Amino acid sequence: MHGILQEDEFFYEKSLKLSMHILTNITAIGCILLLVACTSKKLETESTTTITDSLSQETPVVQQALPESQKPEERQRQLDESVKRDSLRFDIALKDGLKQTEKHFKADSFSKKYTIQPDDSSYSIQIDITIGHLFSIKKKHVLLRLYTDWVTYLYIYKIQNNKLQSVLRSEQGETTYIRDTIADVNGDGYKDLLVHWYPTSGCCRRNVYNVYLYIKSKGIFSKDYRFINPTFSPKEKVIRGVGYGHPGEVGLYKYKWNGLKVDTIEFIYPDASKKGKFIKTKKRTYEPTKENGIVLQTVPKEYHSIESYNWFTDF
Repeated sequence: MHGILQEDEFFYEKSLKLSMHILTNITAIGCILLLVACTSKKLETESTTTITDSLSQETPVVQQALPESQKPEERQRQLDESVKRDSLRFDIALKDGLKQTEKHFKADSFSKKYTIQPDDSSYSIQIDITIGHLFSIKKKHVLLRLYTDWVTYLYIYKIQNNKLQSVLRSEQGETTYIRDTIADVNGDGYKDLLVHWYPTSGCCRRNVYNVYLYIKSKGIFSKDYRFINPTFSPKEKVIRGVGYGHPGEVGLYKYKWNGLKVDTIEFIYPDASKKGKFIKTKKRTYEPTKENGIVLQTVPKEYHSIESYNWFTDF
């Protein structure tokens, strides 16, 4: 992941990872300790990017709690078997989706949505297939989406020489996943992939977008850039947004695309000394005063229409 995470915007990054790790463990430990028979637990995972066509090495969702009366070794054995079964089910769904894709990838465009229920599992998996010039008029790509109530997997393949080449894989827990969008984010004239999600832990506004830039020369994608509460302005090649924190403390930010890099332009915070209204700084600063930057009487108009601006002004 690219280093766009600012400490005052994402100081909860470590706690979020820890909480997600804990949630994952709760899925397993809850099966052993919470004694909830015949229930399901949703696994929440943080978005990652890995190029792979198999989920067999992933840790899927454990679907059923295990009886307390079993010995720990037996409970763990059954837990491992449940994990393996879920992994195989998603592998079956992925292979089925790829099989359907290969039948139609020569078409200029194609879309299909259907549901399968692998083996005798108690849940079904939704499969969405989209084929076309999704990111470039010169290259065709496939967007393959697998999802259930608790997780969404996104796969992008490049069609080259009548073959599918995997170029991106994204995983997002459904309890945090909101949507994915194809749009030009950095103003280079080529569409990119945005995954919008909302962390379940945290105190404050936290709409998060993982952005995968399309690299036109290779027909592939960058690693993900993560922004919190952003508003993208592709014509300006600018990202403006509201950081993570409480109103009265949280700041505004402005970044600018520089190829595959993101330059920091400025931050604007409420004046902690209360002698001015706002402080503009060149770097993130906690409770800045005039010694840390430039005093502003008003927030520049360019920020007034960004998403979540009311969160910044609500103090």
